[in-house]
Parts: sequence; C-alpha cells; structure tokens
Amino acid sequence: MTGEECEQDREAVRIQWREAIGAAGSCLLRSAVVEVPANSSGWVDGGVDLNIGEAVTLLAAGKVLTQLPGIGFGANMFLWHRIGTDGPIAKFPASTQSFEARQAGRLMLVAQFPGAWLDQAGGLAPDWPRQAAGGSFTVAVLVWKDRAEDGLALFAAKDRSGYAAAEFARFTDPVQAPKGWQHLWRVGESGVYKDVPGNVQGRAPGTAAAPRIACRCRGGGGILKYPVDLPLDGSTRLSWLWRVIELPSQVAEDSLPTHDYLSIAVEFDNGQDLTYLWSAALAVGMVFRCPLPWWDKHETHQVIRCGTAELGQWRREDQPVLADYAKAIGGTPPARIVGVWLIAVAAFQGGRGDCEYREIRLGGGAGGIDIGP
Repeated sequence: MTGEECEQDREAVRIQWREAIGAAGSCLLRSAVVEVPANSSGWVDGGVDLNIGEAVTLLAAGKVLTQLPGIGFGANMFLWHRIGTDGPIAKFPASTQSFEARQAGRLMLVAQFPGAWLDQAGGLAPDWPRQAAGGSFTVAVLVWKDRAEDGLALFAAKDRSGYAAAEFARFTDPVQAPKGWQHLWRVGESGVYKDVPGNVQGRAPGTAAAPRIACRCRGGGGILKYPVDLPLDGSTRLSWLWRVIELPSQVAEDSLPTHDYLSIAVEFDNGQDLTYLWSAALAVGMVFRCPLPWWDKHETHQVIRCGTAELGQWRREDQPVLADYAKAIGGTPPARIVGVWLIAVAAFQGGRGDCEYREIRLGGGAGGIDIGP
C-alpha cells in the first residue's frame, strides 16, 4: 500500500470513528480523535482529562515509516501513553488498548522507538539518536460511563471500522504475562507470551504436555523479565529447555533491517545484557552487538543454535554465564545478575516467531532459582 493509499484508508477510519462517537454517545463520558506524529520531540495532548478509576479505550490507526525501504511499525511497537506529566508510560499492546486510570490528569500520547526512554516517567534519553521517521497515528480516545467491556460492546455495534470489535475480543480474552514475569518497561506490554498448563485436554493418555511458556510473535515483539538478584561467579549457569517452531527471520539477524529473532537473556547489574540466540543463518558461537540504536550500547547476542533442522524439537541448553560474558562482552565482569529475559522480535520483516520454554533455571555454587515452569 502506498503512503497515499494508507492515508486515504486512515481518513475513512477517522470518519467511521466520528460517526460511531455520535451514534454511541450515551455510553461515553468524554471522547476525542487526535493525531500523533511519528518520532515527535514531545508528548501530544490526548484531548481528554481523566479521573482515577475511569475506564478508557484507545483505538489507533496508522503506521510509522522508517528510512529503511519497506520497514514500518504499527501502534503495537511505537505508540505510548501516560497520564499527566510524570508517567508511568505504557505502550499499546496492539492497535487497541483499554485500561483503568490509576491517577488523575491529562491523557498524553507519543510515537517513539522503544529504546528512546530515559525513565518510566517518559523522559527521552539524552544519548538517543534522533532518527527521522515519517507517518503518524490517528487515535480515538473513548472514556466510558461504565465498564470498558459494556461500552465497547455498544460502541462496536456502531463502529464500521472494526477496531472496537477487535478491542472487545482482545479485552474480554486477554493474554496474561506468565506467572512471575513482567513486561520490560522500556519495551512495554505485548500479547506475545502466555502460560500453557500441563495435562492439556484432548490429548491421549500418557501424552499430556508439560507446563510451558508459549511465545507467539506476529509482526511485533516483546520482552519479558523475571527479576532475580544473584551473584555472578564461575559456577553460575543458565539452563533451559526450548522448542523453536518457527523462526521470524530466514536470513542473518545481525543487521537492523533483519533483526528479527528469538532468544533468552541474562541482565546484569552494570546495565548490560547477554542474549542466547537461535539463528536462521549465523554460525554457532558468533557474537555480535545489537544493531539497534541505544540497544547497541547495552545488548550483546551469542548464537547457540543455527538453522531449521531442529525446529519443532525440544532442546536443552546449559550456558556458563561468566565465561560467556568474558567472551562476548569482556572487561570487568558485573557482580550480580538482576534479571532473566525472554525476547521475541518479528517487527522488521513482519514475519512470525513461535517457540516454547520449560525448566528455566539460573544458579551455581552460591545458590540458584528455578524460574520454571
């Protein structure tokens, strides 16, 4: 779709939202339709004031267009909101989002890269490269008189765009983060990961699947963090089972336009993280810094499996973390590990990444933790 065709489509959505707002006004306290330009230098007024406890739905149409041909991002990677001037910030998990206001203040919106943040209040990092990006988002802001679920049900019947119906389905059947894990604030919420219990109904006796974390990434991305606080020494190891079903890239992942991948990572107390990557084409043992701005100063990738021959099969990994850090990053080693991450990216090439994790454990002679499941 050309930029002109995209804009014509978005104008049709604007009209449909305004018509729906007019037809479903009885379920709304307040509403607005606002424009949010890509990569703006500051936050954009969201058009409404919010009170504590009010139910809010945001619908977003549009796309950010980068300088790289054919690469753009939707709201699920690029659009954020906060209430007032001090956050906390929150990213759209999809093209739509509903939430309950936890504080009073003006709704604010911004379109920004996930690495741009200085803090959770929404300040921009001073070392973030100000990259040119085109495009914008049109956002419908809907503040409900009652529950979001009730308002969405009424509004969706009037909304010809289909956005409200999609949010009703997402909101009434949400994807919850696995137990003990949290969305990495810098990347924001996603619907990529979920717990899958064992003893799945419908399987033959004796073939019930073990509990696991499923990753289903569709043209977006997400990072989960399991907070820990463990010393790092020569005995520290990270072990896990994973089954990669589909890789999000078919080519080497060490360039910005192709940086779609699946990995598990260790975060250290010095601001560095080391991720263990299953690559489509890079040789086992290869190490490279993340090609994305900001992340290139903080993240290093180490390839531990390559290719498609073992896709669909459970594979056990056991990595010596301190030795890997010395090889991949070098310098004075950190003293402690502060988190384990699950990472999935499929935003650059718009593909799919599917995998599952079990029996994640971090520890050594000084103690350890079974992260599970």
